[in-house]
Amino acid sequence: MTDSYLNQHHPCWSEDRTDLWERIHLPVATACNVKCAFCDGWTQMSCQIHRPGSAGRIMSAGQAVDVAERELSRRPNLRIVAVAGPGEPLINAATFEVMARLLNNEHKVHFCLSTNGVLLGDCVRQLVDLGVNGLSVSMSTSSPATAATIYEWADIRGKRMTGLDMGKTIVRIQIAGIKDATDAGIHVKINSVLIPGVNEGDIAKLAEDVAAAGAELQNVIPLVPCGTMSGCRPPSLSRLEQARAEAGKHVKQFYHCHQCRADVVGIPGSDTIL
Repeated sequence: MTDSYLNQHHPCWSEDRTDLWERIHLPVATACNVKCAFCDGWTQMSCQIHRPGSAGRIMSAGQAVDVAERELSRRPNLRIVAVAGPGEPLINAATFEVMARLLNNEHKVHFCLSTNGVLLGDCVRQLVDLGVNGLSVSMSTSSPATAATIYEWADIRGKRMTGLDMGKTIVRIQIAGIKDATDAGIHVKINSVLIPGVNEGDIAKLAEDVAAAGAELQNVIPLVPCGTMSGCRPPSLSRLEQARAEAGKHVKQFYHCHQCRADVVGIPGSDTIL
């Protein structure tokens, strides 16, 4: 199978919704290296909460492999194994253990994952060796000043950072990581949260910057108020459409996102919680 599966079958990439494959999100990522202002830190695990990256439980690598193999055996259309949280996949060893243990699985799965991009440049070779050819990078601004608002803190190579210095550093290494990944042949999609009053003016410039780094698709999604931003309002549909239209002048836009949980299997919109 080739990378064309992303455009033809991957439910988080394909515009053609007629021949989608199922995917499974395995919730093995416990730790995170950044604190987004719209995140509650995943302290309240629940099967009743339906917001991006939420999960009812954390699985060990062994549990996740067992669950994946069970679902692969009974779902012939399940072809994609992913780690999308609830923390940052690239800082959790279980992410790589799960992929390594499923690499030669009889079902011939594809791997993908979501990441904030902070460790992406450091992990590109490992991802290539594991056969990962599709990544979603969460990046909602390329403005350091805005990043200093969106991220409350970041742990970058062992140094805890805040404020404008953090914003400058995180934007720089996110862009560099995207370029490293695309140069290595990994396809990159950008997930951007549209936050009224915070990054509305940044989305088009972000699209231009990530396209220059090699990203080929952007998914602009509305804020789900939570964490420090629990009192904020989500963008209106018209404002969301406007942001996508402006960004679409620079990079292709994705319009089918369901802002999935980190512990589901199936096709987005008709998921089953694990």
